[in-house]
Amino acid sequence: MLRDALASEANALATALAAESSVSPPHSLRVRLAFGAAADLDLYVTDPLHETAYFANTPTKQGAKLASDVLCDAPVPRIETVTLEDPLPGRYRVGVDYPRPCGDDRGPVSYVVYFDTQGRRETRRGSIAPGEFLAIVMEADVE
Repeated sequence: MLRDALASEANALATALAAESSVSPPHSLRVRLAFGAAADLDLYVTDPLHETAYFANTPTKQGAKLASDVLCDAPVPRIETVTLEDPLPGRYRVGVDYPRPCGDDRGPVSYVVYFDTQGRRETRRGSIAPGEFLAIVMEADVE
């Protein structure tokens, strides 16, 4: 039952995110994390030089910027976005952290990650438990 509920929530998040976003311009990178439950999730994007853009390191030396650190009082769906103009070629890694729940619900929450670059989009859906850090939820190459 919980797995079905998480899958349903992830589908709803993907639909909401797809409806409001388009694929990034050809020479840029945009990574978006959407989540809807009462949780404080954090997005991490690591570039080919192993520098990570996240709430405590923005912008990076290469210029990757976290648009905002979405906290518990943000409206649903909550969306964090990292953008980078003219990304370096190579492998990028995306991580998700769930440092704390926002309310009484201590169960896992669903998330959706969109990785947009060079006119293409890759999507990952998953779930994460409180206190869990998923260092790599997806990897994608930029040419």
